[in-house]
Order: sequence, then structure tokens, then C-alpha cells
Amino acid sequence: MNDSPLDGLDARAIALAYLGFGTAGILGGELLLSTVLGSTPTPAAKVVGGLSFVAVSTAFVWALVARKDRRIERQQASVRSSLEHLRTVVAASPVPITAVTPEGRVTRWNDAATETFGWEREEVLGELIPYGASEGGENSESVEEIIRRTIAEDGLSNVAVERRRANGDHGEFRLSTAVIRDADGEVSEIVGVLVDVTAQQRRERRLREFEQAVEQAGHAIYLTTPDGEITYVNPAFEETTGYDAAEVIGEPASILSSGEMPETYYERLWRAVQSGETWQERIIDRRKGGELYTAIQTIAPIESNGDIDGYVAIQSDVTESELTRQRLGVLNRMFRHNLRNRMNVIEGYAELIRQNEAAVADEELADAAEAIVEAAGDLASLSEKAQTVSDALESEGSPRRVSTLVEDAVSRAESAYPEATMRTDIETGLRERVDSRVGAALDELIANALKHGGETVHIDVCRAEDDDSKLIVRVADDGPGIPDEEWRVIKRGEETPLEHGTGMGLWLVHWVVKKAGGSMELEPSSLGGTAVMLKLPVGSERPRAWFPNDD
Repeated sequence: MNDSPLDGLDARAIALAYLGFGTAGILGGELLLSTVLGSTPTPAAKVVGGLSFVAVSTAFVWALVARKDRRIERQQASVRSSLEHLRTVVAASPVPITAVTPEGRVTRWNDAATETFGWEREEVLGELIPYGASEGGENSESVEEIIRRTIAEDGLSNVAVERRRANGDHGEFRLSTAVIRDADGEVSEIVGVLVDVTAQQRRERRLREFEQAVEQAGHAIYLTTPDGEITYVNPAFEETTGYDAAEVIGEPASILSSGEMPETYYERLWRAVQSGETWQERIIDRRKGGELYTAIQTIAPIESNGDIDGYVAIQSDVTESELTRQRLGVLNRMFRHNLRNRMNVIEGYAELIRQNEAAVADEELADAAEAIVEAAGDLASLSEKAQTVSDALESEGSPRRVSTLVEDAVSRAESAYPEATMRTDIETGLRERVDSRVGAALDELIANALKHGGETVHIDVCRAEDDDSKLIVRVADDGPGIPDEEWRVIKRGEETPLEHGTGMGLWLVHWVVKKAGGSMELEPSSLGGTAVMLKLPVGSERPRAWFPNDD
């Protein structure tokens, strides 16, 4: 908008106009006075002087107007440059910048808006703004409402909105708006700057979920600096150690040291974690009250751009389970040792009774002696079975070809039961390996089938149809089958006074297969008896920590 009618003219035009009007005014005025009014003509010198003044004034006016034109031109050039820079900045902005009319039609749309939302500039210019609010979203304020609020509040700042992209996905943004008005103060455009915070919001939600998981974890968790200074502990840490968070934050992790671990333990630990490895070992630490506790401790470095920013330590308190295992181990060894010794005594005396002349003559006494010998033998066998269970569960398994395990088990069974009929059917080309401890389970299943079943045992081995990582080993017999109540006890994982197994054989199979990472099922046998199906993982896959009383 021009300030005056003269603003549209340049300095030369204004100066010439001024000169023309001035000259015409002097000469015309002189002519009018002399001819109309009859006045004495003005001396020529004065007329020349007046014309000279007009000429000088014209030059002065020309200089002033020319100076103003130059200033205006510089200002206009500056404005044009600023506008060009602004357009460049808007175009090159890494965040979406858009502008719309008060009716919501797009007037500006930069490349970042295209990259973020998926619509090209040519598609949207002059059209209603394409990205709508996400239906049902927490921040689903409509475009119309945003425009209304922007005009009412003369701009918005950092408003959370959810918007739909061209591909149908929804994003989360922080929106700031500004109002552009024309010379009459009317709203001509509304400019919006949108910062895409979708990934940031997703990370923040994951961090909140992680924090909640750590806070509610049943294991003691604490964080440290690279030097081992504790920076965070979770509630389970406080419960396990007896220390409140305020008591240990800022303290070295060695506050838990019990003095029971050798210095070499900590030297190996630090070498491992400082080199970026994860450390997992058993440790004995001390609670605030002075009591020792045993934990399985895992320590992992927290890395950022290749640098270690600190460490996270997780402790699983196994004090009670270790004591339980120790007690069971001692009781088991004492039971087996004493039982074996006392059974030898009973067998010896029973044999003396059976060989005594009076016992030979007394049939009832001879039968009693025979029953004692048989019962002693059963108890001795039970002791040996307990030893087998202990050896199988306490040993470390290793991958072994399943066909070899089956063949070895069959060979041992044929030696023990020479009159039995054994048949194996191993899938052609099957060379996969399973946990070597499965051999003890196969021995027990075959022996149980021949001892309590019939005279025929079939063993089939094949890949699982529904899972390539599993193998099926099926042991079938032609006997009377496993009683339902005994199978229920095994599946439940515990015995009761009213429901319990008759022996340890099935428990051995159940525990070994479980520790090998597999499962056991019962099904009818094509031979007319029972088939026990073992589903085993290929290789040495198995739980890292498992105890026989686990579900």
C-alpha cells in the first residue's frame, strides 16, 4: 500500500513536475498581472531570480526524492531477500510446515510435509488439508477446532495432536501455529509447524513399561556407574538385602560383599564386564542385618556408542533352594547308604533262615523267609533306582545322536531280558541329537514295559510333524498299561496321601525328560498296551535352571 500519490513516481518525474509547475507559476503569474490587472511588469532580473530559485529548489527536491527512492529500494530489496530466505528456510526445514486459509485450504506445503505425511505439494495446494485427526485418539482435536482456537488465541504453542498419514498410519505430533493478517487486519493464513514425536513417544512408553517391569520384578535389580557406584535399586533389592534405596545409592556395590568370595572372583568379574561381556555366576553376599545369602547374579554392561555408561546387575536369591538341595542331597546319600547296609543284613539273616533245616521242614517259615529276601531285594533295587535318578539329574547332559541312544538302550534291554521281542523303527536319515540323559529315561521305559507289561516292545523315532525343532520317541508295549491314577500323579507333578505312584521309574522319566527340555504323553499302543511318547528338542536345548519339584 502506497503512503501518498507521489510514491508511485520516481525522483526525475517529481523534479520535472516541480520545475514545470514552478516556471509556469512565475511566468504565468507575471503575464496575468501585466495583462489583466495592468500592473507594471516585474524587472527581468527579479523574474530571472525567481526562475533560478525554482531551478535550485527543483534540484533539491530531486535529491531528496532520489534519496528516498534509494532507501525504499534498499528496504524493498531487504524485504525481498528476507522473503526469499524465509521461503528457503521453510522449504529446507526438516519439520513439516504448512499454511491454510481460515477455511482450511492449503496455501503452503514444504518438502518435509510431503515426506512426513505422504502427499505431494501439487496434490494438496488449494485443497482442504488432507491429514485428518486420528479417530478415537487421545489427542484427536479436529483441524477446524485447531483453526478456530488459533484465531481466537492468536496462535498456539506445542499442542499434542494425532494425525493420519496418506498410507493410513497414525502419527503423534507437537503443533505450533501462527496467524498471518492482511493490511486490514483480517486473517489471511494460518501457519502450522508440526514436530513428529511418534518415535519419541513410542520410546517413552517403552521406557515407562520397562521401568514398571523393573519396579515390579521379583529379582533384585540395581544399576551402577562404570566405577561400580550404585545409582538405582528396585523394591526387590530392598527386600532381598534389607537396605533402603537411600542407604545404598551413591555407595559402591561392594557394600554387599560378604568376604566369602575370593579376590580372584571379583577380578574375573571386572575383566569380563569391562570388556563388554555379560557375567553370570553364583555369589554369596551379606544382607544389612549381617546374614549371608546366596544368589545367581547376572551383570551386563550398559553401552552407548561403544562406551560403557554403567552396569545393570540382577540377583536371584537361591539361598533357600540351595539349602533345600543340600539337605535333600545329604538325606539321599544317608538313606541310600544306610538302606543298602541294612538290606544286606536283612538279606543275610533271611537267607540263613531259609537255609535252616527247621525252615526247610516248615513250609510256612520257608515262604516267610523267601518273602523277606524278595522284599529286601526290592528295597535294594529302589535304592539303586534313587541313585540312578540322582546321577541323571545332577549330571551335565550333552548332545548325542538319538539313534545311538535308542540302539544302546535296546542292547542293554536285550541283555537283561533275552526272551523279549524288541523292534525299532527310526526315521531314515535321522541324525539329530538330543540330551544324552534321555538314555536313562529310555532304559527305564523299556525295563518297565518288559517287567510289568508283556513280552514285546516297539520303539519308534521320527521328526515331529508340527515342529521341525522337536523329535518324537515312542515306546509301546503289549502289557496291561499304566494305571490312570499313577499317570495323574505324574502329570500333576506331586503326590498326595490318597494318590501316589507305586515306584520311582515314571518319576525318573518325567524328571529327565523335563530337564532335557521335553515333554511326556501317554497314548494307546497299537500293540494293545500303552505307548509313552517323548517329545524332545533337537540338540542340548533345555532350561538353564530346573529342579525336580518344579511344575
